[in-house]
Amino acid sequence: MSGPRYHFDIAQGTPEWDAIRAGHWSASRAATIMGGMETKGLEDLVMDVAWGRIYGPVEHSTFKSSAMERGNNLEPETRDRYSFNTDRVIEECGFVQHATIPWVGWSPDGLCGLKHGIEAKNPLHKAYMEVKRTGKIPAEYRWQTKWAMWVGELESMDFLCDHPRAELIVIPCVVTESEKQQMAERVSKLEPRVAEWIDILADAKEELPL
Repeated sequence: MSGPRYHFDIAQGTPEWDAIRAGHWSASRAATIMGGMETKGLEDLVMDVAWGRIYGPVEHSTFKSSAMERGNNLEPETRDRYSFNTDRVIEECGFVQHATIPWVGWSPDGLCGLKHGIEAKNPLHKAYMEVKRTGKIPAEYRWQTKWAMWVGELESMDFLCDHPRAELIVIPCVVTESEKQQMAERVSKLEPRVAEWIDILADAKEELPL
């Protein structure tokens, strides 16, 4: 059986990256995917996924919040700090697609070979302090790391919490076989919802004048 499909040729933040992610259940939205089945956030995501499969990236897919901008600016330094501290060689990769389940993917913050990954966050000082106090991955990112390990079939992964004025925090990530099954089952439950919207969009597209 072939493994996950790695797109090392695509750079994150480019139009090609936006295009390949369109219509996918991505790790960055795992908290929403694995949350309540009847939430507004999940219904919005279902609509975005359906739109992406018909028309490509949605308009807001290129929007970057201040937190996203901060992460993009600081992430290279975080990768360097981690590489220096661990003697690992970190490689960048645009996107990874699940080996057997269509439309399931992950945009790595870094890979060491094909069996170890990193998820890097660069929070402001108060959020950093909470991670330092608890020694745990913040709840909003736990499913994201599990999704990444599942999609990439990783043997190990580290969650990195970094602040330029403080030390790098490294927390090992875990995913169980039960959690992998939960994620696969959730995707299978959501696909019919996407299909309904695709039918609606396809009908509308056919009605457009030539």
